[in-house]
Amino acid sequence: MATFAKPENALKRAEELINVGQKQDALQALHGIITSKRYRAWQKTLERIMFKYVELCVDMRRGRFAKDGLIQYRIICQQVNISSLEEVIKHFMHLATEKAELARSHAQALEEALDFDDLEADRRPEDLMLSYVSGEKGKDRSDRELVTPWFKLLWETYRTVLEILRNNSKLEALYATTEWEICKFAW
Repeated sequence: MATFAKPENALKRAEELINVGQKQDALQALHGIITSKRYRAWQKTLERIMFKYVELCVDMRRGRFAKDGLIQYRIICQQVNISSLEEVIKHFMHLATEKAELARSHAQALEEALDFDDLEADRRPEDLMLSYVSGEKGKDRSDRELVTPWFKLLWETYRTVLEILRNNSKLEALYATTEWEICKFAW
């Protein structure tokens, strides 16, 4: 892994990697900056790095990476700029919620498209056999493949945020909001 003299260079390199489809390498580059002991003083560039970092984590459904990065960022922000941590966490929760809702609406649209009486005439024989052998209907399979992974990430996001915010009196309002979102999610 390359070490960067400045965080700006890491962010620029991550953008280049994303543009050529190497998201995993971009995530690794940003993770290296966030976890580096060299960059323990808060600066605006680190906040921009964290925004990109959580975007990549959500896109790639890498909840544990997000948790690790947020813990490191909390250490950096704790005494200097706690509002920056709050903004990054809000962005993280927004992205995860947006992806889960998008997956749900996509699955509903797929279900509506498959909800015809004579649809089996248009289906491939392999699909029919798979549905009979597995005992799954199209909706069940699409829920499992499309919706469940995103809702697992959303649930993991909520748990991560509560853990990051626990015992932080300056962010009690965000903690309470996250608890409320979990209650809504559970119902």
